Amino acid sequence: MCPRAAQTCEICKKVVSKYKCPSCLVPYCSLACFKIHKETPCAKPSSTEEKPAASPAKEEVPVERPVHVEEANDVVEKTENKASAASPAKEIPVARPIHVEEEKYVLEKTQLEAIASSSEIREALKDEALQKLICNIDSSSNPVQELDEAMGLEAFREFTDKILSNISKSK
Repeated sequence: MCPRAAQTCEICKKVVSKYKCPSCLVPYCSLACFKIHKETPCAKPSSTEEKPAASPAKEEVPVERPVHVEEANDVVEKTENKASAASPAKEIPVARPIHVEEEKYVLEKTQLEAIASSSEIREALKDEALQKLICNIDSSSNPVQELDEAMGLEAFREFTDKILSNISKSK
């Protein structure tokens, strides 16, 4: 899968972190550690790079992770429970904040659960070439371009169609 440096949870300092605080980007490993971290206020780190001014029509809306952490944990737990003990799920920490142009593009809990529980999607994700392609998109400095290029591949288009089909069924 993707080669990424594993970070240790800054709260318990025992486990590899799976998540980052959306405010201060401190790595943490679980909901329990996140709750401990949130007992004290934290602030978003100041960016060292200047970002170009966004036009009002394309202003990005940051997706606040605390809203989704519990939901993501529920989906991950359900997925891990279904996975066999012989092949544990691989965990990849989030390397950058997630932004969307419009909030309507953020998936609901039922949609995430539909994706996570789809045997058709889980089967497709066993394909190492697809795993590598998704990893390349995720770790790219220009993921939008990588995604556009991936859409030129029939296997990736079929995979995205399966996801979109599951999302529309769960609405």
